[in-house]
Amino acid sequence: MSEGLPPLPSRLHLAVAGSVGGTTMALQYARETIISGGRVIWASETMPDADRFGQLFAAVDPAHSCRFHAMELATDLKMALGSVIAASKFLPSVELVVLDDWTSGSGKTPESSISALGTMLGLEDGDDQKAKVMLISKSYESPTGKDSIRVRAQGRLEAMGCETWLLSKPDERADGRCLKTPAGEFELSLEEYGFSYSSSSSSPRSAPISSSASSSGSSNS
Repeated sequence: MSEGLPPLPSRLHLAVAGSVGGTTMALQYARETIISGGRVIWASETMPDADRFGQLFAAVDPAHSCRFHAMELATDLKMALGSVIAASKFLPSVELVVLDDWTSGSGKTPESSISALGTMLGLEDGDDQKAKVMLISKSYESPTGKDSIRVRAQGRLEAMGCETWLLSKPDERADGRCLKTPAGEFELSLEEYGFSYSSSSSSPRSAPISSSASSSGSSNS
């Protein structure tokens, strides 16, 4: 468990409402994985901001920074995931694979991308030493206004074993964040060195997310 965050499930799809700290949350889990002796594969189209990365990894022994492996998540997701899979099999002690912004924040999610993720998750499930997988994408608002927050390919990814979390900024506090998980809702504060529970929320305070809360259902939008 990362200090200040809930335990990371084996398969996670984190949907973020804009620029609210999804990359920071993933880096925080990556940091704790490396500190505990594991290795991380990080794939994205662009690397995390260098200054922010430095803040979050200040507690990591420089000698251990080689256990963070950054890879480019190219437009051809199937090809990119092939490289990620190969790296996860070749490198020792890989405990976390992060795919940041695995799909575009606008338009329909390509079927080929969902299929490629299914292939990767299936191969990881067949590995006795499988790594945890964290996918990050932008949530979006329903054009109808009903069940306004939608998660891309939610039904499809949940069928593949991914747990869905929603991260949003619920109020005017600059550092305030709300994290909704199947276990319930957490109030978090975003600080220089990552997330921490707010003073009123060290455990879930509301009912779990229902599938209708972000009802992309079985669609791949």
